[in-house]
Amino acid sequence: MTATSLSTSPDPRAAPFPVAVVTGPDRPVRLPTWAREASDSVDLVDLADRVVAADIAAAFDALRDNDEFVTRLRASVVENLRHLRQVIGGRVRTDDVELVEPFALAALQARLRLPQTALQRSYRVGFQAMLHEWTDRLVERADQEDVPRREALRALRDLTTLLLGYQHHVASHVADSFARADAAMNRSREHVRNGLVRHLLREDSTPLPPSDLALLEYPLEASHVAVLLPTMAEAAARQVLPALRAACHARDTLVHSADLTSTVVWLAQPRPPGWRPGTVTDLTACLGTLGVEASVSEPHAGVQGVRAGWRQVQDVQRVRAAWGPSGGPSVLSHADVSLEILLMADRAGARAFVTAELGGLGGDDDLSDRLRETVEASYRWGSHVTTAAHLHLHEHTVRNRLQKAAELLGRPLTERRTELQVALRLARLLAQDPR
Repeated sequence: MTATSLSTSPDPRAAPFPVAVVTGPDRPVRLPTWAREASDSVDLVDLADRVVAADIAAAFDALRDNDEFVTRLRASVVENLRHLRQVIGGRVRTDDVELVEPFALAALQARLRLPQTALQRSYRVGFQAMLHEWTDRLVERADQEDVPRREALRALRDLTTLLLGYQHHVASHVADSFARADAAMNRSREHVRNGLVRHLLREDSTPLPPSDLALLEYPLEASHVAVLLPTMAEAAARQVLPALRAACHARDTLVHSADLTSTVVWLAQPRPPGWRPGTVTDLTACLGTLGVEASVSEPHAGVQGVRAGWRQVQDVQRVRAAWGPSGGPSVLSHADVSLEILLMADRAGARAFVTAELGGLGGDDDLSDRLRETVEASYRWGSHVTTAAHLHLHEHTVRNRLQKAAELLGRPLTERRTELQVALRLARLLAQDPR
């Protein structure tokens, strides 16, 4: 690979200040002024969008909805484009480029345990898009300026040499940075603990040896409650741990980063006596006071209890996702939605049950939605007055809606009340989950 230096050129078409010179096997590379102007005409914002899209499609498709990763990827692409324009324009040497965001992206990729092949693939695809854009602009400017064919081809070759030289420089340094970050992660105590937790959560996992149990520093024989914080990264989750411990008098906790933006926390109570019902209630109340979104499991004992809690909070989170952003409270326990979890295991059966129980009240329109909401609230609050206050309606409006609902249902609302309440809860869930 060629070395890069600064030089001035006697060529009258060259810039009056130093231009990039790449020492090749035969001669130095100098970009004339028209070629530099072509480089400066590249729309870096538009090109950054295309490079990011190409990188994600080629190497990071599973992370396309991860805001932290996409933001970091875009910052790296933007910085590379800005430096590359400076190098091609002769305003800085490749060896003098100071990288920041590409190194930060490499560290994040190492933390996410992404393979280095994904990193290499993204650089190949990204720089290919950059090469196409820069050469297209150079060809267009050469046509506009009526540049002689030999000069245009030489500039095209020199531009390619500069760009590939920069690619080699950046990719090699970033690969080294990734390797160092990956090695540090492998040596990290927290990384080892996370690996042990991932092992524990596997249904086919083998018992941990005493040395690993000591490293885990968590009593697996205890009774556990899992709390999934779906919008809170691990660092933020650790900040609320003291409040959670105090709320349920739990001394031992296990924190695991589910992904970049969500964390699961297990809190342990020794056996016996394990968790009292009031203690779990205190924990959910604390989460509500903190104003965080959380899914809470029921208590489970032993190693299987750690796995059971993890399964339960995932089930709760699926119900939350089906309801949508405004479909339920910020803190949901497994007990709150255990009926939905059970019945939604058979979606076809759930839909058939809802259709049979609701009849004409199961319409897919705004009026039916309002009627179902009013019936469900009346069951919950009891009287017309309380229901009206909860829904911010007049008492007469509530009475009229309930009468209309009974007409559509084809029977009094007091008949098959339990079945109707279940159908109303399922209808709300199925409306947000068309699968």
